[in-house]
Amino acid sequence: MAIIRAISRFVIGITFILSGFLKAIDPAGGALKIDEYLKAFHLGFMDFLATPVAILLACTEFLIGVCVLKGIKMRFFSTAALIFTSFFTLLTLYSAIFNPVQDCGCFGEALHLTNWQTFYKNIVLLACSIAIFCQRNKFKPIAANIWEKIYITAYTSFIAAVVTYALVFLPQIDFGQFKPGTDLVAIIEDTPQPEYSSTFIYSKDGIEQEFTLENLPDSTWSFVETRTIVSNGTESDAGTLNFILRDADGADITQQITGSGLPVFLISIHNPDKLDAKKIGTINRLGDSIATCGASLYLLNGTSEEIDGALYPVLQSDYKSTMALNRSNGGVTYINDGIIVQKWSARSYPFAKIDKILSEDAEILTANVIMKEQLFAEVCIAIILLMILIIRFISKRVYFRYLARKEAVPEESTSADVK
Repeated sequence: MAIIRAISRFVIGITFILSGFLKAIDPAGGALKIDEYLKAFHLGFMDFLATPVAILLACTEFLIGVCVLKGIKMRFFSTAALIFTSFFTLLTLYSAIFNPVQDCGCFGEALHLTNWQTFYKNIVLLACSIAIFCQRNKFKPIAANIWEKIYITAYTSFIAAVVTYALVFLPQIDFGQFKPGTDLVAIIEDTPQPEYSSTFIYSKDGIEQEFTLENLPDSTWSFVETRTIVSNGTESDAGTLNFILRDADGADITQQITGSGLPVFLISIHNPDKLDAKKIGTINRLGDSIATCGASLYLLNGTSEEIDGALYPVLQSDYKSTMALNRSNGGVTYINDGIIVQKWSARSYPFAKIDKILSEDAEILTANVIMKEQLFAEVCIAIILLMILIIRFISKRVYFRYLARKEAVPEESTSADVK
């Protein structure tokens, strides 16, 4: 049973840590997946919960994984792990049978599993969770109660910092379809470009309905999302290789933009309502700086809402593609000769660096971005290993010595009294 406990604790710990950390790196992507599930279960009116639930899910999974692997508060966290795995086993069984979404998003954009693969994975996790739960009283504490609370606080602070940075700026590691180094020209050439039509989903009184660009509803309806329907009747998705840019007349100018061989900056707009006059003015000033340096700036609108006050061309795409290109509402993506080079959030526009960026070799810039992502991953792995393996080993030895000394004191006192 000791071997079973150790294996089960390792499997649950590693899987939950990996799943939670990858979700925490990209909470916006997690929110998209939560939103898909809500729509699949006809709960689209609760989409305002997508981001909070994605954050809570990432942090909770990471914390359960760390505490189970390290052996902290095992009675509580073994119960939490069992509840989690039981719920998601049932959910993924339903997904495998009825296929409401194509990918569960268990490991964010880093690793895609089919619904049946996800279900089989959860069966293994459920078995390990049951083993840990049944043996929860056999686990010995590795530290005093106060130190266990300190550890939990430290782990929570770490994962909360990762989530906060990704929300305020951009994910530190981009696992998405359009990560730096992606050749958009190759994608477009290798992917058949079917005929398409766009429909706009609006909701009213909890009911969603499709509209065309020529037949949009009145202001009493709320915009939900844009869907691009290709000729075979399937819906495009950020996980596919479709990348379509349309001008004001609806013409496909994707190859014209990405295959021009010139530097291009695209600004992803996911929610025009949150771009006030000040932010639009900032975008226009960035466009002026870019135009002065001989490059082009385009606003990429993923909704049917108009962008008022923009002085630079507005291109149309679907919502998921704009999100896949840049997670930040108003974020900038630099493309050179069809290659995605670098990205910035709406809070970190490179006003003073445009000249330097355009004068540097695009391949070197891309390599630097990729190396920074790898460095971040290595540092995070080192921190997690330090927090779990090394501190667990040290805490366990110190705590057990403390208990041994505590047990030895009464015996010494009793011997002295007898003499």
